[in-house]
Amino acid sequence: MKNDHVSAIISWFKRYFGRSINRRLTILAVLLLVASIDILVTPKKRFLFSFYSAKSTTAMVETRFFNPGTTKEDRLQHYIEEYLLGPTMVDYLPLFPQDARVDTVLIRKDHAYINLSETAALPVPGSVPFEKREGLFAAMIMKNFQSIKEVSLFIAGNEVYRTNTDQKIKKSVDK
Repeated sequence: MKNDHVSAIISWFKRYFGRSINRRLTILAVLLLVASIDILVTPKKRFLFSFYSAKSTTAMVETRFFNPGTTKEDRLQHYIEEYLLGPTMVDYLPLFPQDARVDTVLIRKDHAYINLSETAALPVPGSVPFEKREGLFAAMIMKNFQSIKEVSLFIAGNEVYRTNTDQKIKKSVDK
């Protein structure tokens, strides 16, 4: 008696999956289910990254999803590390050389202090000046982290860029 039920179920599956449209729809439904579960279960957050285009030197936006950290400083450090990896598109220019790394990240009230390694001061391919690249970097930090109102960027312990200030820092990295 059990064999009759099992053989009936097996024959139904053979008939159902015998048609190619049913196989394709089933695979599509399974993939959709797996993707939905992945989105619902893992706590990923959307972050925006902006890079300059090599062809037109205009700012282009990329979207990346990654797991946020537990503290605001962890999230910011992870965001900066992702930025230092560079763009995913071949036509986009990186803001920093590939050897650059994050030394320290500190957030006090609404001010972020970011210290990068000295290799971040090296020139990158393309014709975008350092001050413009750093302005874009700071603007994207303030866009992704709404509570940060001011960004100070240090390279090897020396301040090279600060937002929300009337005075320009006299040090030039591109020379």
